[in-house]
Amino acid sequence: MLDSVLQFFGGFVFAIILARTPLIVLPRLTALQNNLAPFPNPQPVDEQLLSQMLVLRTIWNLSFLFALLPLAFGYLILSTFAAPIAFGLFIGGGWSILSRLMPSDGLSIPNTPYPYELIHELNELRVEESSCCSGPDIVWEVTAVRCSNCRKTHLSKSRPDLGRRRSDGLVGKIRLLMLDGHPIVTTESED
Repeated sequence: MLDSVLQFFGGFVFAIILARTPLIVLPRLTALQNNLAPFPNPQPVDEQLLSQMLVLRTIWNLSFLFALLPLAFGYLILSTFAAPIAFGLFIGGGWSILSRLMPSDGLSIPNTPYPYELIHELNELRVEESSCCSGPDIVWEVTAVRCSNCRKTHLSKSRPDLGRRRSDGLVGKIRLLMLDGHPIVTTESED
């Protein structure tokens, strides 16, 4: 009985990790770093941020394919005989897909941490002339987009994972697996 439970959880965890692996590995490659500010510093709202957000959105959307693999393997195994690992693969792959299809803000599907609306808002902040102070420096902090000089909030959106190399080791990777790129905190205006 314990062996069956361990096989089930092994398949389940493998399926969930496999669906999130592209978002954890690919953006952190040297070629995709695009001169981003080091983690966890605030990221300036510039061309590098916008291009990184578009790359992350593409990787996040394509990782649906990685969730289909455990579903297919689980189905193939289940069609021949009932194995606990197949149930784990099937349920873990299904859970990964459903967690991305569940609507979030404004019933938008998919539930991406990198929506086009957010990318457009950031681009508007980048191109418009900000008059908040004499030397505006717009950066994306953990909980909002602010001017680093006068501290005026330009956009109350928490920062998702930007694909930067992390200095928090295994704890950071576990956090990324659990949050799937979503911000660790939300501001009150996002609720």
